[in-house]
Amino acid sequence: MRRRRTGLLLGASLLILLFLAGIYCYQIYMDYRVPVSYIDRVMSVPIVENLDFLDGKRQETSEQNPGVYFGKALLPYSSDGTLYLSQDFVREEWEGELTTESRDTFLCTIADAAWEDKAGSIRDNHHFKLWLVGEDCYYELSLVVCGMPVMSLTTKRSEEQDLGDYETDPDRFHYDPDVIYYGEIQVFNPSVGVSRYEILESGVRYYLRGDSSSSFEKKSYSIGLLDAKGENMDASLLGMRSDNSWKLKGIVADTKKIREKTACQIWEEFARTNSEVNEEGPRMEYLELVIDNDYVGFYGLVEPVDAKKLGLDKNDVLYKSTNWPIPEDEDIQYAIDHQWKVMTYVRIRYPDSITDYTKTWYPMRDYLNTFYHDAGDERPAESKVYLSNAVDMLLFNMAISGSDNYFKNVYFVADVSETGDYTMRQIPWDLDLTFGEIVGGGFRDNETVVYEEAAVPFLRDTNPELIRPYLQERWAQCRETFLDTDNILNLMRANQDYLLNAGVMERENERWPDYKMSKNIDAIEDYQIRRMNWLDEYFANY
Repeated sequence: MRRRRTGLLLGASLLILLFLAGIYCYQIYMDYRVPVSYIDRVMSVPIVENLDFLDGKRQETSEQNPGVYFGKALLPYSSDGTLYLSQDFVREEWEGELTTESRDTFLCTIADAAWEDKAGSIRDNHHFKLWLVGEDCYYELSLVVCGMPVMSLTTKRSEEQDLGDYETDPDRFHYDPDVIYYGEIQVFNPSVGVSRYEILESGVRYYLRGDSSSSFEKKSYSIGLLDAKGENMDASLLGMRSDNSWKLKGIVADTKKIREKTACQIWEEFARTNSEVNEEGPRMEYLELVIDNDYVGFYGLVEPVDAKKLGLDKNDVLYKSTNWPIPEDEDIQYAIDHQWKVMTYVRIRYPDSITDYTKTWYPMRDYLNTFYHDAGDERPAESKVYLSNAVDMLLFNMAISGSDNYFKNVYFVADVSETGDYTMRQIPWDLDLTFGEIVGGGFRDNETVVYEEAAVPFLRDTNPELIRPYLQERWAQCRETFLDTDNILNLMRANQDYLLNAGVMERENERWPDYKMSKNIDAIEDYQIRRMNWLDEYFANY
């Protein structure tokens, strides 16, 4: 036993000696790669006292990152010579190392008090100076430290799409992309939803997305992750679900840039507290985006609402409403006759392949006939919806003042039984025009506007003893917890504080002066306080 202990102690001592020797050898190697004197290091980059050693060397510029790495990944870069490094502003220590992969080059920086104030340098959008030095030349670079994740897309090729014509396939004609781009993606995530710094690198397919958002100069995108063979690859991004499909939203309409994420967080609470039905909806995380060495600013990365998230089977149907007009029954029949997946902005999003258009369109057709045209089939109206979901959707939309989210920008999910009967649930989408922001731009300061889809008002008028007690009880439960006014305001403030501490505002406003970000949310807070007080009275008399 004593011999065994002695062996373990000797082994442990040897490992410690090897570790210390490794550190020593690494330091010697790093010093060997830096043939100039320096006073300290930050993120393994030597801090030099002066730049006299650059005399006689040729200064170069580059449209692409000339060779600055974080870990083993090239840092995102804009062609003006700026590098974008993602760091967690909460952690005091700088994370990771900035390196080159060439033995013939080294990095250096100069003394800068901002290196001693990580959080302040991030918040103030401080630009550090960095030099990449070779034997005969050097690059003078600017290093911006972003307090949120950074994504970089690099395009390698593009493919134009044949969208056909309207009469053949209006869904593809209107909503499919004109061009699909293929290339590489990098995502640098120091903190959001993860316990350690994560860097994802993979292939990517991406294209412009959004019908109304396509009119903005700042574009939104859909992206799909690809493996080395060009096949779909699932991965978790920013702590969200593992998947290959994601949305990048430019968040142009909302000048405060906090409305959509706040609304998503509130809907998550509705979903979490509804044990009857799956209400999984969109989740959003913030990031900064670089495309082809062009910094394009602040974006929201959003999980799509799809069959996977909603747990759909072969009988179920997923519809998406993208505009206000309500199809008439003859419109739906026209779509059936022509085998179309879209009619007056209501689209079939699942299943992908349809063999019986009459069957696939039936749930939405009957739903519209029941709640909008007073002409549905003989089943009781209350059996055609999940009552808890219909109530949740109304309470949610009223609480967030979803001016663009009653019928429009809603996913309708038809859970269809083997006998063909359906039960409809709703999931919100595209939540930027909320908390007083209205369609067409501007702020509506009237807290008494009603935003409701037709199902619950119909049931209130036809079966009040069923719907009213249930709605009022659910409202009271929510108001005591996540719909407490202070909780809503705290969500807004936390999202705003994150943006301010991440230092993104100055960069965003410089890049997109026509869509400037504003940090004053006093008007929203005042509106929301008045709105919640009015809703208490409104639902008490519902």
